[in-house]
Amino acid sequence: MENTGDYNILSHLEQKCSVLKFSSCLMSLNAMSMSLAVDACRTAKYFEMLLEQWQECLPLGNAYDVNFSLWGQKTWEMMKQVGEAYSLNRVNVNIYEYETESYVNFKESQQSAGVYEATMRPVMQTDVNDVPIILVCALRDLYEVLMEISEFLNSPTEELIATSYEKWVSAYKRHYQRTCKNRYKKWKIQYSARTLRKHLQERMSAELETFKKRFLNEDEFEQVFDTEQQKMDFDGMARFLFTHADRFGVSFIDDRPMFSQELQELFNFVETWKLMEADLHPTKKRAEKQDKTSEIDELEQKVNTVLQSIEPLADASWAQHLPLLWKHIFTTFRREIAKAGPHEKFKEYSKKTLYCIIGDLKARGVYRKDVTNVELTKALEGSNNGMRKYINNGLLELEPSLKENLRAFIGKEIEQISA
Repeated sequence: MENTGDYNILSHLEQKCSVLKFSSCLMSLNAMSMSLAVDACRTAKYFEMLLEQWQECLPLGNAYDVNFSLWGQKTWEMMKQVGEAYSLNRVNVNIYEYETESYVNFKESQQSAGVYEATMRPVMQTDVNDVPIILVCALRDLYEVLMEISEFLNSPTEELIATSYEKWVSAYKRHYQRTCKNRYKKWKIQYSARTLRKHLQERMSAELETFKKRFLNEDEFEQVFDTEQQKMDFDGMARFLFTHADRFGVSFIDDRPMFSQELQELFNFVETWKLMEADLHPTKKRAEKQDKTSEIDELEQKVNTVLQSIEPLADASWAQHLPLLWKHIFTTFRREIAKAGPHEKFKEYSKKTLYCIIGDLKARGVYRKDVTNVELTKALEGSNNGMRKYINNGLLELEPSLKENLRAFIGKEIEQISA
């Protein structure tokens, strides 16, 4: 597999620095050093930009072959090489210099030049005696951003993993989901209602076996798929994705997302599995509503009691609007909240649906962003337990039609209340 562009940028910088000591004279060394300083400055700025992007959404495959901690150490070695190269020309360099005035001026003057602009003005404006210090400072800047990236990627938060996963899923839906659905519909249409179930079971078994081969062992597979309930574990999937990004090729999520083949296949399986599940277990017609006012009042009271436990965690701008927002949500989706799923242990109502809605509202800023999902779970459950995954993943845990209905309804309600 070819190296990523990010790896090549750093590798070329290292190679360029390694030949400084072969300069024929001090003039040659200064010329090389100025070129290297420009490269180091621009590389540091590039990685600063990447870090800002990744702090909003974790990468999948981007720079997967760059060990940022190791490259930080290599950059430090480059600074030593600068000192050694100048010592051969009887110039002493303090490699511990940082943000000197000469470097700040140089950084500002050369960064404004375009990639294809041939100006030499920033170089000509530089005092020749400042050249080695400018290069050392540029490399130190690069060292610091590389170490910052290393620390960031090695300690992602649960909240960032959840929101990043949702953004990648959203990009998939915009650009790849339709093709996957159309392929499935083309396969499905060849079977009548009488024979479809048999073929669905056969295909699900085959698809699952193929999907399972993507993982190194049973333990990895169990992280993303609940074999007991035969369902995807979306919280586990998100965590696995962002801790094994090197498994899924190089993908980008900018204005024109580009998914690697591996990542497409992963999301295609998840989408196809949902479609097959929906066809294998079609939603049964609900029994006619029973006219029991006391039961309705009792359910709403139970839900409100739960919601009151997290009222103090609401964002200040939403505190007074929260009761009305929840009233509208509960009234519209009462049936879905009232009925616990077959795999839910708590049967009085669907905690899963309720907590997924809470997770979505938190992602939208209705509940305070500085409150962690662990804190929310403790407030709701009295302890941090498995129910946290519904808050982490929000509406992603719900079946597609309910998820889309809730997403659209909540978005409209928030817009109207905020107006």
